[in-house]
Amino acid sequence: MPIGDNGISVSEVYGVFASGPVGHGRATSTVPKVEKNQAVSFRKMVASRGRSFVYLLNAPYQFSDDSKTMAELDRYLYWVLCEVRPDALVISSLPLMQYVRRRDQNIRIYISTIAGVKSPEDLERFSCVSPSRVILHHDLGKERNNLLAMVRIGEESNTEIEIMVTESCKYRCENRGSHYAHLANRSSKRSDRPFMTFCSAEKLVHPYKFLMSGAAIRPEDLKIYEDIGVSHFKISGRDMPASWLPEVVAAYQGRSYKGNFIRLLDLDPHLKADQWIYIDHEALDGFLPDYPWTESYESQKLYCNDWITRLYSEKKFAVEYTTYCTRDGILTLNRAGYRAEAVLDGRRIIFN
Repeated sequence: MPIGDNGISVSEVYGVFASGPVGHGRATSTVPKVEKNQAVSFRKMVASRGRSFVYLLNAPYQFSDDSKTMAELDRYLYWVLCEVRPDALVISSLPLMQYVRRRDQNIRIYISTIAGVKSPEDLERFSCVSPSRVILHHDLGKERNNLLAMVRIGEESNTEIEIMVTESCKYRCENRGSHYAHLANRSSKRSDRPFMTFCSAEKLVHPYKFLMSGAAIRPEDLKIYEDIGVSHFKISGRDMPASWLPEVVAAYQGRSYKGNFIRLLDLDPHLKADQWIYIDHEALDGFLPDYPWTESYESQKLYCNDWITRLYSEKKFAVEYTTYCTRDGILTLNRAGYRAEAVLDGRRIIFN
């Protein structure tokens, strides 16, 4: 969603074919399966509505010496570039960007958030493919100095800056790299639900992490990022129910929402989290303007903890049948309700 003179408009729709030689940052099982002719028809429909279409090739990708594998990649790229004919590609792998650029000098390339760009030095690595836009690492939603530096280098290099606003990934997640590597592994038979379950469990145990997520940004707070110089906002959630998207897009376009903050977030849809986890959206007024953007991780943690502790005491944060207590100054899970307990059980999975 770009910023225009008249406010926020939806100018782009992104999509991807469920299966292919290049992954797309989500488990294949979560992406609706359609025929190729249906995908092309959808792209044409998007164009007829005056919207751009962005195709995702954004899972980490490793080239192979196998001729059959390369032939499969070439056929896939031909279909994407010559039949789908997207307006832009979102890619995380620099070698894949270079491979695409040799085949198409004009296609707009967006650097995926999966590439983890957090600094001007990170962005400089991609200068050889002349990226049109970078979707920043989701942590930068809570890192003002790094975000300002990226906006400045974006202006200098003519690269648009985009941030995610509904992504609930844990701040400084230790499993981020292994999660995306798993999604890129086509031979893997299991979904990525264990990673999402681990993340959800961490938030249930220490709920300040709900507020600390870098890309969990309220519609009312978009102006803070506009004033910094961010030009585009991305609503993630292609694995969420179809009914979810219009409601959430309307909230961000209108810069206002009333209800459960959890409802706005791209959480594991299997959890149906908004039915049993509640954070009063309006009670978060003032949270981001006073956020300790430039202070230490510990200061940010304590700030988020103070907020969630107060919300809990005022019954504006609640988890069904679950209680919390303060341990070492941090609001911590005391007794889990049955749905919270199911998530905690799932966290015990061993990551390979």
